[in-house]
Amino acid sequence: MGFISLILIWMLWPIFLIILAISVILPILGVALNVAAVILFILNLLFFLLLLLLRRNWKQAGMMDRMYIDSFTGFRRFSLQSVKLLFTFGLVWEVLVMLGCVAFLVFQPLDALTEMLQL
Repeated sequence: MGFISLILIWMLWPIFLIILAISVILPILGVALNVAAVILFILNLLFFLLLLLLRRNWKQAGMMDRMYIDSFTGFRRFSLQSVKLLFTFGLVWEVLVMLGCVAFLVFQPLDALTEMLQL
């Protein structure tokens, strides 16, 4: 389990740096992190709807059926399987990001931290 955590930290460290930079730069510019969270939520919602529409069109065309994918060999089969997985995991990822934005907006962790540090 610790190995998986190390891999995730290794893969996601650029995101941590971006979040850190945003949390430092936005207050200097006078933009609240709440505004950034709302914008991120809206963009992720639009991308989620786009992925959902593309997945639905692929499914209606029969391109996500196992028999259709198994009819190909080699690179094309691997590509179709990859796209099928990416649609599924992409939708799950977008839902998780949107839930994170909503949780940030509901709980306001940075406000609680600043209040705690001012005491």
